[in-house]
Amino acid sequence: MASVPVYCLCRLPYDVTRFMIECDGCQDWFHGSCVGVEEEAAAEIDLYHCPQCAVLRGPSVMKRRRAPPKPAPGDADAGRPVRTGSAQFV
Repeated sequence: MASVPVYCLCRLPYDVTRFMIECDGCQDWFHGSCVGVEEEAAAEIDLYHCPQCAVLRGPSVMKRRRAPPKPAPGDADAGRPVRTGSAQFV
């Protein structure tokens, strides 16, 4: 009889109804609920390290957020909407 592969800290087989995240260190899969990662927050993770790999490789790395563009020096209208019919708009 073939054995079913198990994953995560809980050592359970894959369950399509539960969110899972792959560790970029050991390539094992973990249930988000078992390692404290919410599905919505996972999109912001650049490199995920499971609890065991975090000891060896350091913590997970989050994606860098881009800052909004800075206005040009002396631009008095910076941050204000462009009015229709103005020289900027045309």
